Formats: sequence, structure tokens, C-alpha cells
Amino acid sequence: MQNGQTTTNSRTESENGIRPLIVSDSDTVRRYCPSFRHLLFGFEAQDVSSAMVVPPASEIESFLFPRVRIVEHPVLKFPFFFFQNRRHLRSCLEKIKPTLVHCYGTAKVPLAVSIAAHFRVPAVITMDSARFGLGSKMIINRSFNKILVPSSLLIEKLTQRGFSLEKISQVNIGTFADESCCCYSDTEKLPSMLVLGSFDKFSDYEPLLGAIRHLNVDGYEFLVVFMGSGPAETQIRDFIKSTGLVQTVAVVPLLRPLRQVFRGCDVFIHPCAFGDFDPALVEAAAAGLAIAADRDNAEEFLQDGSTSVLFDRNDELSIYSVLQKLLDDKQFAKSIAAAAQNHIRSDNSVSSMVSQLLKIYSQASKD
Repeated sequence: MQNGQTTTNSRTESENGIRPLIVSDSDTVRRYCPSFRHLLFGFEAQDVSSAMVVPPASEIESFLFPRVRIVEHPVLKFPFFFFQNRRHLRSCLEKIKPTLVHCYGTAKVPLAVSIAAHFRVPAVITMDSARFGLGSKMIINRSFNKILVPSSLLIEKLTQRGFSLEKISQVNIGTFADESCCCYSDTEKLPSMLVLGSFDKFSDYEPLLGAIRHLNVDGYEFLVVFMGSGPAETQIRDFIKSTGLVQTVAVVPLLRPLRQVFRGCDVFIHPCAFGDFDPALVEAAAAGLAIAADRDNAEEFLQDGSTSVLFDRNDELSIYSVLQKLLDDKQFAKSIAAAAQNHIRSDNSVSSMVSQLLKIYSQASKD
């Protein structure tokens, strides 16, 4: 029985001939945790053996599928152990024998390039932002066979930065949409809003907090949860206390799984995008939340008034008006939530994402 199973596995691997190695950093793993899980699940369903190289203490618990190998690097976080860490990494990867390196984000570009060069395999990169240095741009242009983006808006931004259009392909982030919308599904509870962030700068969240304070003063009853952590967390907590918002606003650490958290909320607020793509918006739409987001985003499915409501992140009055609309007109909020969820259901399937990636991997290996 064991010999038969081994033969079947060997035949499957020889037929598809693809063993992708995903390389990423802790922050990207944190932000893309549900997306990585869907991706690896899709590889598993297609009998594709895959592996990940991530820093220690990354959120890998949900990635532990039978055919997925997780390699933590660097094992020893000390400058003098660079060569020991590199030898350990190469020793682990020799057992995996990747046929392609897929780098997520730009933080680990040098590592991904060195692995691809060592094994003499092609490399592709997924980019969700057009904010990067000239050095990264030169390495990406020279060393990666393909640049993958999750939104057509990023294609325009990257070509403006000097990347060749022929080198860029759009691959939508795949997910599973819930059967029903959670937006205002429970009429007995107070409206609840969720803000998911890294809380880097208090100024990024100050206009939103001001809008929440004025809604509270005007008599609106609702709950807002700020979920995450970061340097500005103390200032956010101080603002909440000093303005009497303790009964309205709570700050909590990041909770998993995100989908379960989303299902307990009505509105997802995305206050500062800076033109980048955020996979959390895809997950929020898939759960059926009404989305209120920064107008300067890279999500093409966010259409103002039809699948979302957009505001100017630095304009407190703009944010106030958007949130007031979602609190006053619950039917409108439910309609934009349903529209966004239907868009995700039709354009962001896991099967389509996996199929596109495998085709790109195969083509890159032939080039």
C-alpha cells in the first residue's frame, strides 16, 4: 500500500513538475495569512508540493498542510551567524529542490534572488505596492521573470515607475465568499465597526477618531474595535480616554481567524491605504461587511456608492459623512456589502488564482 502511494505521488509530481518555494517576510505573512492559507490549500488540492521560507515566529500555524514544508530563516538572529544560517537554509532547500521561487513583497527580494540563483530556477514576485526604492526596482527588473499584482490599478502605477507592461500579470487574490452577508444581519445588537491596522502613526488615525467622537456626541450608538498593535497604540488609547469614548471604542490585539472576527461586525473601516493593496479588504468583502475606505486605495472592486463608500483620509468631515450614511441607511449598507461580496465571489475564486499561478510558473520555467 505504501509503495503504491509513493508511486502515485511521484507520478503526480513528475506530471506537473512544479515545486514552488514561497519567500516572504513576517509583516507580509501577517497581512496575507488567510490568502496564503487559501493558496497553499489550492496547491494541496492540485497535488502540488510547495514550501515557504519565512522568518521565525511568523504566523505559520494555519499553513501546516501535509505537502507544505515550512523553513524558518534565519534560525539564529545574530549578525555573526550569517554563514551558518545560509548553510542551514540551503541544506533544508536541497531536500525540497524547488523548481521556482515566488517572492511575496519586496522585503525579501535579495534572499529570493539568491535562492533562485543557487538552484538556477526562475523567480517571480507578487507586489502590492508601488512604494519601493530605486535599488529594489533595479533588482526586480533584472532578476524576476514575472511581476504579479492583485489589481489592475497597480499595473498602471508600476508602469509609471518604469516597469515593462509585458512583464506584469494580474492575479487576483483568491478567497471563499460566505453564503450570506454579515452586515446588519443581527438587528438586536448595536452597529459594530472594525478597524484593522498596524498603528504606525497616530496622525493616520486622528481624523477617523475625530469623526467617531463627533458621531458619539451627536447621539449615535455604535461600537468600534481597533484591532492590531503598533507605535501609535498608546496615543490612540489616550485619545479614547481623554474624549470619553471608552464605552464606544476598544483597542484589541490581532485575533485569528480573521473571518470569524469579520462575521461579528457590520462595517469594515480602512482609514489609510496610501495607494497600496490590502488583502484584508478582500476578506472583509467576502464576509459581507459594508466597506468604508480611504479613496487612495489599490482595490479595483471598491466602487464608491456601489460596492463601498470612500472618503478622504485626512478630512474628518468626509469620514464623518460616510460613517453617518452607513449608520442612518442600513439598507444601503447591506446593498453595498452584498454587491462587494458578489464581486469577490465571481472574480476572486481560489481555483482561478491557483490555475493562473500554475500557468505562470510553468511558462516561467520554459522561458
